[in-house]
Amino acid sequence: MSQTTDHKPRLTRQMLEDELDRARIRRVNVTEDMLTLYLEDGRTVGMPIVWSPRLSRASEAERKNYEIIGHGSGLHWPDLDEYVSVRSILLGRQSAERASD
Repeated sequence: MSQTTDHKPRLTRQMLEDELDRARIRRVNVTEDMLTLYLEDGRTVGMPIVWSPRLSRASEAERKNYEIIGHGSGLHWPDLDEYVSVRSILLGRQSAERASD
């Protein structure tokens, strides 16, 4: 008697790295509380603004003055000297900067 089993390929570290590197920003929404990224592959991912002390302290105008960089791999706020990558959001990484800095 033969058994049929569906085998899914095992996710390797390299496959995960490749997936993180392919994630690209299509559209952005920045509010007082949340940074939301709409990715080219259809996913929507977000980050609480409190994860970035610079964005938390910024005015609405400063938060909305961003540029998409690295062919869609990240964002830069020139007025704040702040950078956020899609990769860091997907990995759930907060800013290393303390809120009091």
